Amino acid sequence: MAAFMVAVAGAALCGCGDEDNFNAGFLFQKPTSSVTAVYANTVSDTVAVQSLGPWQIDGSADWCTISQTSGKGSSFNVMQVSFLPNSTGKGRMAQFTIRDTNHPNEAYASWVYFQYATRGDGSLGDAALVKTITSSDGWSVSISYDQQSRPVNYRSLDPKGREEQVRITYDEAQGRLTVQTAEGSNDISGVMAAGYQAETLTGKNDTIGYGSQYYSNGMPVSANYAFNFESSWQNRRQVFAYLLNGQSLLPDSLHCADSLRYYRQTSYPLSERLEQLKLEYSQWDNRCQSVDVNQLLLGMDEMHPLQLLSLFRLTRSTSIIRRATSDQGTIVVDTELNADKSVRRMVVTGMDGKDVTYDFTY
Repeated sequence: MAAFMVAVAGAALCGCGDEDNFNAGFLFQKPTSSVTAVYANTVSDTVAVQSLGPWQIDGSADWCTISQTSGKGSSFNVMQVSFLPNSTGKGRMAQFTIRDTNHPNEAYASWVYFQYATRGDGSLGDAALVKTITSSDGWSVSISYDQQSRPVNYRSLDPKGREEQVRITYDEAQGRLTVQTAEGSNDISGVMAAGYQAETLTGKNDTIGYGSQYYSNGMPVSANYAFNFESSWQNRRQVFAYLLNGQSLLPDSLHCADSLRYYRQTSYPLSERLEQLKLEYSQWDNRCQSVDVNQLLLGMDEMHPLQLLSLFRLTRSTSIIRRATSDQGTIVVDTELNADKSVRRMVVTGMDGKDVTYDFTY
């Protein structure tokens, strides 16, 4: 792993005049840059630094602590960094400086931790955790979480009594995210990036992940202009194509897809469905509860569970949809909130004029 910085005066400092010669300085293996960004539900990190002389770390924050703040020279030190969840609704910073205790003005280096206001799934750090969703057309969903507010179990039951169960594991030692189904034949996994998210999950015959859209000349479109969420899983293929027109996709940014194209193909029997929807948004924030409620726009049967759980954060628009319009008609969404601004109830009126009510418990 590459080191990112050395003491300001250099890794080896030579005293002059009446002072004795001395060596002082620091070489970091981790963090790998002077600013390290972590999510609102990130709980730990490490500092790994080689010190030529005796050292001390200065700096403090009530939400960020380092397990060891002083040590001897000619040593390699690995320290645990602990973070408290960020429930402030705003990003925050903690700065630390390591100094050679014998030569504090000549040998020192600083770094910063920036903690986002949002969790890895795009919800705010104090967002309420949705435990159940029930719909007036006979669907029910239950979700459980770990201590870091990450979904670990998902269960749905459709009106005909058919059950779907999903288990999610986060192997931080191996850096793997795995989604397991009850049957075991559709298990998928991928490299777990920051925020406990994956770019792609793959299995024996299945793939889920982000996909590019392309210009007519074959060049890929930048993701902050347009991208796809593509899934071949559970015996069906789904593609959700989002148009953003240049909005930022940084973790704490506000972004709402301008339009959505939805394509579904099932194997048994073979069928296709395509929706092309222009989206309008309400004033309500879609980050105040753990799930992405916009995924219920087309109904439970068309909803992708991993998008509902926000395992692919970029598909979560940060405001709640109020209207979706196509050549075939209009979908209208009415939303009722709890006191903490999480969604209590949604009523979705489809293009056929029929209402479906979704009730949420926490």
